[in-house]
Amino acid sequence: MNTLVSNCPPKLDCCDRQTLLNYFQEAWQLEDLLLKSLVGEDTFYLNPDPLRNPLIFYLGHSAAFYINKLMRVGLLEESLNQDYEILFGVGVDPETPTELNQAIAHLEWPDLTSAWQYREQVLEILSEFIEKTPITLPILPDYPLWALIMGIEHQRIHIETSSMLFRQLPIERVKRPSDWKYAPSNGFTPENEMVKVAGGIAKLGKAFDDPTYGWDIDYGSRTVEVAPFLASKYLITNSEFLDFVKAGGYENQDYWDEKSWQWKTENNIQHPKFWRLENGSYKYRAQFDEMDLPLDWPAEVNYYEAMAYCRWKGEGTRLMNEAEYNVATYGNGLVGDVDHYNLNFKFGSPSPVGMLETAKSYSGLYDLRGNVWEWLSDHLNPLSGYEPHFLYEDNSAIFFDTQHQMMLGGYWITNGTEALKYYRNWFRPNFYQHAGFRIVQDINNREQGTGNREQAGKEFSI
Repeated sequence: MNTLVSNCPPKLDCCDRQTLLNYFQEAWQLEDLLLKSLVGEDTFYLNPDPLRNPLIFYLGHSAAFYINKLMRVGLLEESLNQDYEILFGVGVDPETPTELNQAIAHLEWPDLTSAWQYREQVLEILSEFIEKTPITLPILPDYPLWALIMGIEHQRIHIETSSMLFRQLPIERVKRPSDWKYAPSNGFTPENEMVKVAGGIAKLGKAFDDPTYGWDIDYGSRTVEVAPFLASKYLITNSEFLDFVKAGGYENQDYWDEKSWQWKTENNIQHPKFWRLENGSYKYRAQFDEMDLPLDWPAEVNYYEAMAYCRWKGEGTRLMNEAEYNVATYGNGLVGDVDHYNLNFKFGSPSPVGMLETAKSYSGLYDLRGNVWEWLSDHLNPLSGYEPHFLYEDNSAIFFDTQHQMMLGGYWITNGTEALKYYRNWFRPNFYQHAGFRIVQDINNREQGTGNREQAGKEFSI
C-alpha cells in the first residue's frame, strides 16, 4: 500500500522544519483516512469495544492532546475550546464495561459537525505553529518542542487504536478505502517447528541520548543473561489455533486460570474475537471486510487465549519473555530496516507467516517484528533509570500493577517510533490489539545451565 506508507521518524538532532511538518501532516492524514471510513453519523456514538469510549472521543482526542501539551509548555498561549480539551483530553483503561459506563455516564458528547470543525481548526493551528515556530536543535525531552513530537507519536499510536475499534464495528458501518490492500492467503501452512535459539547477554532499554523520540517506558537499562531456549519458528497460525478450538479448548477449564475462565464464561467466549462460525466453518473479520479464515495468517488473540493454548500444548509450554525476545531479534547486534517487515502499512492486514523472507531473524524465527504484536510473559515494568516524563506522568507508571501484559514487535499498521526497536507496549490481558504469539519451551537445565538472570558481565546491546 505505497500510498499509505509512513515516513521514518525524524532524527531530532538534525531534522528541519519541513521534515517535522511532513511527519505531522502524514500522521494527521493517516488518522483522517480511518476516521473517514466510518459510515453514518450515528456510528461515531457507538463504542464497539465495551472497554473503550464511544468513537467520537477518538475524533477529538489527538487534536485535544496536541493543544493541551503545547499549552502546558507555553508554546500555545490559549485554549481553542476548553470544554473539548477536557472532554477529549484523557482516555480510559477500565477493567470491566461497568467500570467504563460509570466513568463516562455524566459526559455529553458534542454533535458530529462541531467535533469535525474542532479537529480541522486544530489542524490549521498546528500547521501554522510548525511553519512559524523557531526550530532549535537538538529537540530534547526537557525542551518545549518535545511536546509537539509527543503529540505526533501519540497520534500515530491512536491510528492503531482506531483500527482495532473500527474493526469491531458491523461491516455496513465501515467502507474500505480504495487503495487498501490485504495480504494474500496462500492456503498452505508451513510446519511450525521448534527452533533452538542461542542464549546470550542482552541489554534492554533505549539510551537517553538516542536521536529519535522515545516514551518514558522505553528509556533506562537492564542487563539479562538469557539461557538457550526453544521457540516456534513462526507465530501460531489460525490453522494451529483452530486445532485448539476444535479440540474443545474453550470448554476445558484445565487450560484456563481462574481469572481467564471467569472472563471467558461471563462473556461467552467460544473462539477468537475476529472469527465467526458459519455453516460449520469460520469466517474472518479483516479491517473492513469478511473473508474465509486465512489459515496461514497469525492467530490474533488476547493474552488469556494465548496462555490457554500454551497449557493445551503441554507442561513447559509458555510465551517468550522480553529478554528472550530481544536476544532472538537483535542478538547479532543488527537492526533490520522497517521495510523488511509487515509494518508501516506494508499490507492492510496480517500476512502469511514466513511469507516475507526479509522478516526472518538471525535466530531463524520469523515475524518477530511486524505482522502482529507478540504477547510476552512479562508484566509491564520499568527499567533501571526510569522516570515519568513531566508532560505525561501517567503514560506508563500507573500500569505497573501486574494487570498489564507486555507485547513487542508491532503489527502491520504500526508506524512512527512505535515501529522501532525500543518501543515497549502493554495491554490488559483481556484486551485485543492485533496481537498474536509464539510458543516457547525451556531446554533441559541439566544440559544448558540456569535460566535467565540479571547480570553485570559482558553484554551486547539490543
